[in-house]
Amino acid sequence: MSKFRGFKEEDYRPSVLPSWISWWLIFSGVVCTIDVLYTMNRPYTNDRSQPFHSFVFAGWHLYSNVDRQYRETNNLVTTTTGRVMLLECFLNFLAVGMANARSRHAILLAFTTNLMVWWKTVMYFTFFLNPPAGTEELFNQNYSYFQMFMIFWVPNGIWMVFPTLILIVLWNRLALPPKLEEQYWKINKKCRGELTFEADD
Repeated sequence: MSKFRGFKEEDYRPSVLPSWISWWLIFSGVVCTIDVLYTMNRPYTNDRSQPFHSFVFAGWHLYSNVDRQYRETNNLVTTTTGRVMLLECFLNFLAVGMANARSRHAILLAFTTNLMVWWKTVMYFTFFLNPPAGTEELFNQNYSYFQMFMIFWVPNGIWMVFPTLILIVLWNRLALPPKLEEQYWKINKKCRGELTFEADD
């Protein structure tokens, strides 16, 4: 038993989210924050002569060679999605904090923010899948199919796969049986975290 400042081992209660989901929310929030900084501060962040920019935005410089929307300074799509991503990043970090505090809203918030990320990524993919005739080419055709796959489809695909897995994991935890939900709301005092119900005799 730990004696530091009166803390007892049995007092420790883990986050309501699996650790891999919390780490993904943090990772996604950090990467998407850098993405927003890159797209919202062009052409300043496109300047590769700056050592700091070359280090922080190295991946984005490579990506923009394939995805022309990331190279254009006043591109409507990336500047619009950037504003949406600011909210996503905030909700990611908030969900992690609430999960560590064992808030009963943490799972719902984590589900919601991942659904937002998933749907936004689907929308972005549709710009590149069978665009209407006469639409400006969004890919840089100087790159091979393999290069475009590794630089464009793999990174964006990651933001499809992980949110999908999280939605599957959290869906069942959100879909509580009606009887259990009714028992919860019958409790007089407010509760946080897990509840224990005794079986009826």
